[in-house]
Amino acid sequence: MYKRNTVLVIDDEEIIKSMLINVIVNEYEVIGASNGKEAFKLLKEKHEEIAAIVLDLIMPVMDGIAFLEEFNKHEEYQEIPVIVATSNEEEEKEKRCLELGVWDFVIKPYNPTLLLFRLKNVIEKSRMIIHDHDMVTGIYTKMKFYQEVRQMLLQVKGEKFAFVRFDIDRFKMINNFYGTQEGDRVLKSVAGEMRNVAKKTEHFVYGRLENDVFACCLPYDEERVESIANQLEVNLKKVNEDYNIKVSCGVYIIDDYSMDVSEMYDRAFLAAKECKGKFISNIAYYDESMIEGMRYEQYIINEVNKALEEEQFVVYLQPKVNLVNDMPCGAEALVRWNHPTRGMLTPSEFIPIYERNGIIGKLDHYMWEHVCKLLRKWMDEGKKPDPISVNVSRVNLYNPQLIHILTDIVKKYNVPPELLYLELTESAFVEDHELITKTMEKLHKMGFKIMMDDFGSGYSSLNILKDMELDFLKVDMKFLQGKEFNGRGEKILTSIIRMSKWMKIPAIVEGVETIEQIDFLKCIGCDYAQGFYYAKPMPVREYEAYVERSKRSASPIPTEENFYLVNELWNTRSKISRFFDLIHVPMAVFEYHNKKFDLLRANAEFDRLFGIDGGNDAYIEEKLTTAKQMLLNEFSKVKVNHAMEDIEIAWTNNTWYRARFQVIANRGKTLLIMVTFLDVTTYKPQWND
Repeated sequence: MYKRNTVLVIDDEEIIKSMLINVIVNEYEVIGASNGKEAFKLLKEKHEEIAAIVLDLIMPVMDGIAFLEEFNKHEEYQEIPVIVATSNEEEEKEKRCLELGVWDFVIKPYNPTLLLFRLKNVIEKSRMIIHDHDMVTGIYTKMKFYQEVRQMLLQVKGEKFAFVRFDIDRFKMINNFYGTQEGDRVLKSVAGEMRNVAKKTEHFVYGRLENDVFACCLPYDEERVESIANQLEVNLKKVNEDYNIKVSCGVYIIDDYSMDVSEMYDRAFLAAKECKGKFISNIAYYDESMIEGMRYEQYIINEVNKALEEEQFVVYLQPKVNLVNDMPCGAEALVRWNHPTRGMLTPSEFIPIYERNGIIGKLDHYMWEHVCKLLRKWMDEGKKPDPISVNVSRVNLYNPQLIHILTDIVKKYNVPPELLYLELTESAFVEDHELITKTMEKLHKMGFKIMMDDFGSGYSSLNILKDMELDFLKVDMKFLQGKEFNGRGEKILTSIIRMSKWMKIPAIVEGVETIEQIDFLKCIGCDYAQGFYYAKPMPVREYEAYVERSKRSASPIPTEENFYLVNELWNTRSKISRFFDLIHVPMAVFEYHNKKFDLLRANAEFDRLFGIDGGNDAYIEEKLTTAKQMLLNEFSKVKVNHAMEDIEIAWTNNTWYRARFQVIANRGKTLLIMVTFLDVTTYKPQWND
């Protein structure tokens, strides 16, 4: 049944209103109001259900004319047709009603047959208009716009036309931050500017095609097109100056008038992509070279089924390395396409196309199956394989059968779910928070481990960590570009690694390429790394050889990490951590690696000793510098002598401290050292004289 099937009758005479309701009640749902004010209350609640309004003009509180004047101020009501009940003596009022957009009239007293006919007539017409006009902006929908463009091109001769497609950059962000109501304001602003252009331009057709995508067709003039694009941005800034909105505009100058309008749109779309994300120019024009990209995309799409059937897609593996012992501890499964005529294709040549066209789900299934088959092979050979991580695309997260598909695959190959790690990009977590949470809970119950890929790339990272149960974080090395680190990038990455420890979520940093980066990651306590420094993605046989080679060449590295103590110290809510903070002796835990150290945890007494909770900045810096050098000297000794002696520090003219050192964890080449500062002033003879 059509959603709008209710008629609102507005009349203060109860007898007439009841009579009218009785006439139409068999055809429609009916609600009644005694005046315009009551009617607006009903409209506010039920306007999406109301198919038509029958309005009397003479009423108390708010009469029919006043109602119509107010009614016209509400864009959300404009699709509802109004029939006015009138008499033959009200010609002036009828004229005013027509000016206010009334659709039809019915004479009192009502003729039941005629009334029903007029109601059906206006409702059917309104449904046609609603179908042709966008509900939010009131301008043409996609199909109606295409029809009107075709009609205009057939009728107008001797003009060169341009098809212009434009969209609002980062419009989704406005909806996410400010809500859809604010997003609708932005869309209406664009439609309003289109209406203004239409008033000044002969032969101008425009519409909203989808979401934030609009299009228009008009006689081509470069300055006019540029003016429209610029004016759109000006008007959008008036909606809210903080949005900093940019419009991307693609133009196709029509040279083939027999072409389908949808193809004209495709060409304008290809042009618009050229200026997406570029701030120098917001307008790009289509040229023939762009169509080659579209043809290639279609070719890649057409080939996918054959490629899946013939198993042309190949699993490549990139090792993940444990930074404690530099040994491989698993891998990420990445896809390559061994195309029969084009050779080996990298993911960048086909993955984005599959993602845009919803085909990526099929490739996901293919990779899950082949990775499980590989794990089964290794197990049958008597090996104990490390986990392999696979990607789960956003399209599969919305698949209600996802849990069944994954469990069926691991059961088919008799592979423990904990050997198949699932990588989800951070952006996927943002799309549908509740759905992803429920899906993750079910996957965890089945035994799968979940990794968040690209952590820190979006604006919701911390919020996601608060709500989601994750097993691993994957962090991109982009925070430290190049060999030379900058202070800000170091601090951000260090903070992420520290936070992952506090939350007991191991971190994997990917994209690692240099020894300097490896040393830095070890120094800040990172658990795992992945990148070209250790190995590029490789075929399965090469990966198997890499693992065997690593095992043969591995030299045992002493690891005496007291996991319980260290983890409890990271956990600020643990009993040990709270006790640590209550001790009235200055204490701190340092991490020492490669002749550098970082302060990991300190109690309140340590902060007081070093003046961190107040005092002169120059004084604090002087004392910290002195203490740092002393500590560094002592930390260096343990690497050479495997032991450290207490040292005494003259803190002020009349205060001495003895620093006592204890190695609480040995993590490969990294030491965790607890230092206790004991006040020994009273035992110094020179101060007792």
